[in-house]
Amino acid sequence: MTVTYMKDGSPKSWDKSLRRYEISWPDGRKEIWKDITARDCVTRYENMDPMGNRLKLREIVGKELQLQKVTESK
Repeated sequence: MTVTYMKDGSPKSWDKSLRRYEISWPDGRKEIWKDITARDCVTRYENMDPMGNRLKLREIVGKELQLQKVTESK
């Protein structure tokens, strides 16, 4: 049996691809986080909502993501 040890502190299972996420507040305000990894997003989200302010986290994918990229490039 071979034992493998991690050389640094970060887990190898996290996806390191950059994504976009939308944070929604109960009052209707929205904020978009661009080019952030899943791990960084979850960390930021947990720091913003430590008391359970009912924030909603959603990944932006598919046609909505393509539309945002097109409108930003113009």
